[in-house]
Amino acid sequence: MNRRNVLKSASLLPFLPALSPTPDSNTVARKRSVRFAYVGDTHITPEAKPMESVAKCLQHVQSQADKPAFILHGGDVIMDALKQDQSAVQKQWDAWHTVVKANNTLPIEYCIGNHDVWGFEQAKNDPMYGKKWAVDLMRIGGRYRSFDRNGWHFIILDSVQPTPDGKWYTGFIDPEQLEWLKGDLAKTDTKTPVLVLSHIPIFSPTAFFSEQNVKNGDWTIPGALVLSNTPELLKLFYQYPNVKTALSGHMHLLDRVDYNGVTYLCNGAVCGNWWKSDVYQQTKAGYALIDLYDDGSVERTYLHYS
Repeated sequence: MNRRNVLKSASLLPFLPALSPTPDSNTVARKRSVRFAYVGDTHITPEAKPMESVAKCLQHVQSQADKPAFILHGGDVIMDALKQDQSAVQKQWDAWHTVVKANNTLPIEYCIGNHDVWGFEQAKNDPMYGKKWAVDLMRIGGRYRSFDRNGWHFIILDSVQPTPDGKWYTGFIDPEQLEWLKGDLAKTDTKTPVLVLSHIPIFSPTAFFSEQNVKNGDWTIPGALVLSNTPELLKLFYQYPNVKTALSGHMHLLDRVDYNGVTYLCNGAVCGNWWKSDVYQQTKAGYALIDLYDDGSVERTYLHYS
């Protein structure tokens, strides 16, 4: 049979549609539960550049076509309260509230950062010293807490604790808070996905960014960079498979680690290199859009706002 007859015979065959994979009747498409913006390490001061830049960031968040439902602030709202007197600290908080009032309409949930704490010296007698002032100004009611939103359970931790001499801080979840955390996880429905937020990372390779942390051929990671009781937290999370993601800031760096079913996200910084430049250790100043899904999955989009 020549080529013309083959084509002619083929044209007489009934039309057969292209084969496609048979859909799995058990497959259910995931649905997005909520989108929010992670805004962290704003380090605001009363000076023009930080105030204008934070305003621009908040405007950028709200200008998204797919707008987030709220803002999760990862801590270090202000430049520094650890070493400042009351007047200087008040001016920084005033700058923050001025910018937020003029440039934001979204609800904000806060996490305490180390620079939000008004000193640690135990000799101070002012009742606002330590975290009390930050808790009041953030209107959060307590240094750690949890809440439910759109089918997800949110746990916000206080990862900043005083060193034994009371003059500095370390990354740590204190025993009182750890017991509360265990109880909170135990009473949460196992079908409800959980998000954990801490200012200082629980689990992050960002602690390895500096050659200064290598001494005599060994890595020495300061307790101010990653939580010192991370191993205990990892074991705890492993007992609760519904713990799906853990967010952090503090490092001003961007990373993602997937470990034992938990996605750990360190989320850059709005201030970049503490307002000295737009980039810190290869990470641009920015914020993150976080999408949480009903199957417990999470997606992050990091945006450079300027």
